[in-house]
Amino acid sequence: MKKNSGVIRWAIVLLVVALCGYWANGLEIGEDALDMLPGEALRGDLQLLQRIGLVDRVFINFEIPAATSAAGALDADIEALKKSAAGVASALSRSSHFKDVTCKLPEGYEWELFRALKTAMPALLSQDDYLEIETLLGEGKLREILNTNFLLLNSLAGLPLKQQVVSDPLGLSAMVMKHLDALRGEFDLVIRDGYFFSRDGRNCLLWAQSVEPLTNSRSAEKVQLELDAVLEQHLVPGVKARIIGSLPHTLANSRTIRADLGRLVPAAMIVLVVLILVAMRDLRGLLVVCIPFLAAPVAVASLMLIYENVSAMALGFGVVLLGIAVDFAIHIFYALSRERGSEREIISRLRKPVFLASCTTIGVFVVLLFSAVPSHRQMALLAIFGVAFAVIFSWLLIPTLVKKRGSLLAMPGDTAGVSLVAFSGGGRFFFFILWAGLIISGIIAWPHLRYNGDLKKLDVPNEQVMADEAHFISTWKQGGDQSFVVVEGKDLAEALNRNDRVHAYLFSKKIKGFQSVAPVMPGPLVRENNISLWQSFWSRNQKKLGEDLARIGPETGFTATAFEPFLRWIQEPVARLADEDILNSPMRPMLVSLLRLPEAGTAGSGTGEFLATTIVAESAESVNALQDLSRDLPEAHVLSSARWRSQVERLLRHDIVKLSSAAGVLVILLIGIFFRRPRIVLAVMAPVLSALAAMAVFDYLTTRDLNLMHVLMGIMVIGLSVDYGIFVVCACQRGMTRHAVIAVSICAASTLTGFGVLSFATHPALHALGVTVLAGIGAAWPTALFITPVIMGKNHGEKKC
Repeated sequence: MKKNSGVIRWAIVLLVVALCGYWANGLEIGEDALDMLPGEALRGDLQLLQRIGLVDRVFINFEIPAATSAAGALDADIEALKKSAAGVASALSRSSHFKDVTCKLPEGYEWELFRALKTAMPALLSQDDYLEIETLLGEGKLREILNTNFLLLNSLAGLPLKQQVVSDPLGLSAMVMKHLDALRGEFDLVIRDGYFFSRDGRNCLLWAQSVEPLTNSRSAEKVQLELDAVLEQHLVPGVKARIIGSLPHTLANSRTIRADLGRLVPAAMIVLVVLILVAMRDLRGLLVVCIPFLAAPVAVASLMLIYENVSAMALGFGVVLLGIAVDFAIHIFYALSRERGSEREIISRLRKPVFLASCTTIGVFVVLLFSAVPSHRQMALLAIFGVAFAVIFSWLLIPTLVKKRGSLLAMPGDTAGVSLVAFSGGGRFFFFILWAGLIISGIIAWPHLRYNGDLKKLDVPNEQVMADEAHFISTWKQGGDQSFVVVEGKDLAEALNRNDRVHAYLFSKKIKGFQSVAPVMPGPLVRENNISLWQSFWSRNQKKLGEDLARIGPETGFTATAFEPFLRWIQEPVARLADEDILNSPMRPMLVSLLRLPEAGTAGSGTGEFLATTIVAESAESVNALQDLSRDLPEAHVLSSARWRSQVERLLRHDIVKLSSAAGVLVILLIGIFFRRPRIVLAVMAPVLSALAAMAVFDYLTTRDLNLMHVLMGIMVIGLSVDYGIFVVCACQRGMTRHAVIAVSICAASTLTGFGVLSFATHPALHALGVTVLAGIGAAWPTALFITPVIMGKNHGEKKC
């Protein structure tokens, strides 16, 4: 090749790379963990959880351990916890990263809550409440109540309760107060001076809504920095803060991945450089390995024509997948620098196998475009562009690195086909039996593998996160799997009416301990019905109750007219409450945790702006009830871990079975069109069969679980394995020297080094990537060297590649 021609090629390629790199610099990169979730429906579920605030909610548990507290210092500890919670809440309320910060009820909430509940009582008491009230109107029960009230008023605690007793002798307010338990759900807490405390008084709870999405690692880091600064400034000495929610999980995963890659990638690079130098014995080999990665900016720029935002995970792994194209560069360089013959002859021999291998590799990534995981689709498209441009750049640039040589004739005894058949000839039967055993083992193992849709399997909380969550569950009795029933409405009234139907349904199924705003903030329809019940009930019972109070009151220590305020109240016209009246009551901090209202100034911009949520602890009974609810109340969105697992498993089955089958069919079709003879096609596909069988056997012997990572790397292993088969078959057919087979070995070893090192990662997702490659390529490589020539047989040279 002329020197000027080489310079022109490098100049053109580098100019294209520079221009594309400049263009790709404007790429918007997303770091949202949702990009790794399969299926639009599942992503929609979690996005709905984000809209109602559950995904981006942060709980802070303030704690003074009993072991570190002085004897008899509980009151001082409670004051320290309140001071810490109040200081942190005040700081977070002023922060631009948080909203809806709650650590206590408003000042004076006791009497204000009593007044608000008394005003709302006609709209809140239900049919079941009136059945209970009716039992209080009997003479014996009424006398008992009045005696109890008289004794209370004559105690020290009863002095401030006179007005409450005479205005509510039956204790209807206490009955309504029980409705507040629905806001607490299974939370085991007590209220001290408005603060939310555990029963032992050693834990205080605060929760806040993050403005930043906490599934985004960058946002999570910013939020954590803000929290660290606030806690450092406002925590009273001796008080410990535990952070609960998605925030610590996002940080634990992103930091673990960064730590794994920071530790393993340099080690892999060192081993890879040593491998290339030892195997190729040429410093130019390092430059050859780098050439395919020049395609990265071009591939990213091409991807920007289709996607405005690209997942960071897709971008990272997509560029890594460009490493597949290194195989083609190695084959081209090794043939040009080692094979006998002129450059034109060598390139002529290489053109068809490189073209076919490129087509099969790109083909399997085309199949991945139909994956249910959005980041997999972006990753596949990036790999398609990258591999295509990497092969083009390799054809253009690698010949410029090879020193000019004369035409050398191939020597008969130096052909790869002869050497391979000779090498495997004596043990041909032994190798074939081993291979058949592997394939049979894979077939037996495959039905025993299960599709694991539990997303927690790809989570890696550290010891501190797990300890904090265990403490949270044991302290507040809140934890485990939960289901969320979300209803939407174009206005608050519609959302509340739908929420009432959900509450009535769950109540009818005898589901207990679920959180809902329905008992304290029903929709207009239920409120009107309750008011009608109130009016009807007292129209029937008011007269007799008045007579009984006038008669029994003096007998129990009261005057005959003591309860006139109560009797006048139940006869008064009922005032209709507006939703804002309930929202602005002392219950607001509890209500807004289950309601999502549009931000100020955004109402009316679309439908579904108002959301109401019901939280249900998952059990066998609740899961069955929620399945029925999804069918009977289509307006309710049921979000549950059981449903997610089922959906992920279904999508996994689709991706693993259908996409792998499609990739296999596509590869066989391409190989069949090119080689035509079934025996040669089987020889090419032998490494693929070995890879699939080895991955199945390895998984059977370890976890027996298939997850999202197996889909990604399984497809990639198929593409690499078939390339090995193509190059070995062509080496046998065309009489290429053993150097072509050495190139296959270098490619396999470099892949095992680059990806296999991930098997030492602590993050389960990276570990799954690594072991999948180790098992698959570890079986495909020797199969290509020793089984493929055996399948081809002695007449392997009949059909030229």
